[in-house]
Amino acid sequence: MSLPALRHNIACVRAAVAPAGVLAVVKADAYGHGAVPVARALATGGAFAFGVATVEEAVELRGGGVSAPVLVLGGVYSRSHDEVVGNELEAVVFDGGEVGRFAEAARRLGKKALVHVKVDTGMARLGVAPDGLLDLLGAIRRFPEVEVRGLLTHLASADEPDVMPTHAQLLRFATCLSAVEAAGARPPRVHVANTAGALRFPNSRYDLVRSGLALYGALPSPAVPDPGLMPALSIRTRVAAVRTVKSGDPVGYGGLWRAPRASRIATLPVGYADGYSRRLSNRASVLLRGRRAPVVGAVAMDMILVDASESGADAGDSVTLIGEADGERIRVEELAAWAETIPYEILCALGRRMPRVYLE
Repeated sequence: MSLPALRHNIACVRAAVAPAGVLAVVKADAYGHGAVPVARALATGGAFAFGVATVEEAVELRGGGVSAPVLVLGGVYSRSHDEVVGNELEAVVFDGGEVGRFAEAARRLGKKALVHVKVDTGMARLGVAPDGLLDLLGAIRRFPEVEVRGLLTHLASADEPDVMPTHAQLLRFATCLSAVEAAGARPPRVHVANTAGALRFPNSRYDLVRSGLALYGALPSPAVPDPGLMPALSIRTRVAAVRTVKSGDPVGYGGLWRAPRASRIATLPVGYADGYSRRLSNRASVLLRGRRAPVVGAVAMDMILVDASESGADAGDSVTLIGEADGERIRVEELAAWAETIPYEILCALGRRMPRVYLE
């Protein structure tokens, strides 16, 4: 894991979205990169705040020494209001009942409850309906223990080629914001843009952008412009064993691949338990001795097999699954295409038994 690459990427995003600040999204263990070390690096790179999905993820950051604002984006469902208030976290709310529970926790602990109000502009997932927004803000004002720090929505299609759904959402949000401002209730931070929104739609940037994937050096889709990112993560292993199979011999579980000729097969100690998807069976390639070697047979829980007939291989050889080696590169976007999924899923699936090494 390259810490300089993380700092480079947040610098690229900050330059692209200025004067808006960056709320760095580090949920799902920083998309598989390791939440605490990544947050520390991004903090030195100028992150204004951090976004997580759950209270547990937020408490992990606080325990790791992260003192910047931390926003729990997914709401609070597990009666963890005391933890939020006690750790001086910030939480997304969209329901008056939750606001009341935060007020109770704040009274118990003698601290302010810090909240961001979410409005649903078209995601149909979380958020108060636009016609209920002013009522919710009015209800919050009845609780002096609760302080509104932000107003937000979430874009559903900012990475899609069709820009019209995003323009429609941005118009709905702008209308909501105008009503809030007319009521004299604009909070200190307004934020809408995810990575795709931040890089494609300047009118989505407001005070903060919530950037995740770009900070790790990947892009959500080909529709999103690249501001000069560097992949932060490489995944490497070593050849565990090599054997020769005859023409027609089956390889791996179910014999999903048969050797078209006498072939040299290398076994690698990584599998779907480590996040290397079974969907990559007979589809992916790895970098071995400066060449691409195809993954053959079924990806197993703990092992994959590659055809090293062209590259050659010996036990102990270094193998790159994601990253650069000898002038060749396999990007996470390429792995996602082979698996018929998105880069987010590839990164978030990376198992914790895979050791992380952080390099300056």
